[in-house]
Amino acid sequence: MIRMRAARWAIAGVGGALVVVSIIASAGSRTAALRALLIETLSERMDSDIALEYFTVDTFPTVHITGTGLIIRHKGRTDVPPLVAIDSFTIDGGMYGLLSRPRHFRTITLTGLKLNIPPGFKRQASSDGSADAGKPAEGAKTADVAPAASPPADKKKGRDVAAITIEHLVADNVVLSLIPRRAGKKPRVFAVHRLTLDKLGYGEPMDFEAAITNPMPKGLILTKGKFGPWQKIEPGETALAGSYLFNDVDLTTVKGIGGHLKSQGMFAGMLGRIDVSGETHTPDFRVNVAGNPIPLDTRFKAVVDGTDGDTYLTSVSAHFLKTSLMAEGTIVGEEGVKGRHIKVHVKITDGRIEDVLRMAVKGERPVLTGKLALHADMNLPAGHADVMDRVDLAGEFDMAGARFTDREVQRKLAEMSQRASEDDMDPQRSVRSSLRGRFRLANGRLSLPDATFGIPGAKIRVAGTYGLDSEILEFDGTLRTDAALSKLAGGGVKGALLKVVNPLFRKDGAGAVLPIKIRGTRAVPKIGLDVGKALGKG
Repeated sequence: MIRMRAARWAIAGVGGALVVVSIIASAGSRTAALRALLIETLSERMDSDIALEYFTVDTFPTVHITGTGLIIRHKGRTDVPPLVAIDSFTIDGGMYGLLSRPRHFRTITLTGLKLNIPPGFKRQASSDGSADAGKPAEGAKTADVAPAASPPADKKKGRDVAAITIEHLVADNVVLSLIPRRAGKKPRVFAVHRLTLDKLGYGEPMDFEAAITNPMPKGLILTKGKFGPWQKIEPGETALAGSYLFNDVDLTTVKGIGGHLKSQGMFAGMLGRIDVSGETHTPDFRVNVAGNPIPLDTRFKAVVDGTDGDTYLTSVSAHFLKTSLMAEGTIVGEEGVKGRHIKVHVKITDGRIEDVLRMAVKGERPVLTGKLALHADMNLPAGHADVMDRVDLAGEFDMAGARFTDREVQRKLAEMSQRASEDDMDPQRSVRSSLRGRFRLANGRLSLPDATFGIPGAKIRVAGTYGLDSEILEFDGTLRTDAALSKLAGGGVKGALLKVVNPLFRKDGAGAVLPIKIRGTRAVPKIGLDVGKALGKG
């Protein structure tokens, strides 16, 4: 009995050894078969041409696969870099997974991964035949973050499981490049410090996490969510959903502004059209031309083309100090130009003059305080120059109940108002001004082609420019008063003498109409009569 048992153990041991030997002996043929299966699977799943430099399978004591020089190039896309390029990879698993169908492995580790996301080359046409039907029309609104896109109809009945499945992918120091569809424009490149994906080849959305450095403005993005399944015919239709945290953003990387921004939000949709909603907080935002830090908070909704980074702002609400504004517009690339071209419409309905001046004009104390309404179009072309040298902002404004913060200026206005009024008024009363008109800010200069400044009894209409950096004032205009010139002069002997010429300056129902000019600087403005024009020589 003991001998029979020993014999059975011996046979079993020999049989086991033979199995191990046969596995090891068949490693060469298994390597060739698995290599062919890997290439076939990648080719079919990604509709791509596959190149693999080196591949080997080690089956003892566990399955360990290594490979180098893996290139995945989307079929028909010889005009762009490969979709995927991997310096080397390792796959680990067990014998059961190697022998099962589909073949199953625990982990894959990638080294030197480069991802090049091409622009969509097959776009769904709109009713008018245009190629950008997936982009929102200017001014269009989107709902809150939409659910992730559903897989194509022919995949809904069951999962499209690949011939090879992997539970977990890890890749460090990945280079992600978004290939623009515009000719001559360089790719937008991101450094992905760490990328993980779960359930590759399962035919269902994959869980992912990534840490990415955004180049402009520079900061770290932490993101997680679900990705896929991959749409091989049109990669831009691959579903994507998740959340992000944008930390330690250095706004000084955008020339002309500064501050430290933090943002968080959600996103969902497809690579070619991602709905994003989020919020930002910048406790020390500043425009360098003024240098005054202010707290800035925003909430936004946008549509992002993940294949080229173009962004369509459908709704932005911003709040700083006591002022709120609304905006919408686009942030898109241009052919042959590095960076993004920003076009935004801005609207302020109930803001404060002093808040805007603190952001845009030097000095801790703003010149004016009061209510502000404004609507304007901002055009900021891409480029390396300072923001204030590139921005072109034009629109209309209306300031009400304005007061000058300089007591002497305010005193002089009260005195002018008292003289300009037909009725006697208390010169010590509080005088509030109004200012409205059109404006344009471009090349570091504020232009007012047609502005009206009013105080009780008088109205000044001016046109001219103000240099944001030089602070030099150059304005010309007219002063219209209710009272006649003699009263404006302050009475007395001078007033009595001027009564003779009062009729010369009466015009269109006004007591007096006088040409004026404003020169000097913001700190020391000089307002005076344009004598040449007053005498008819201008």
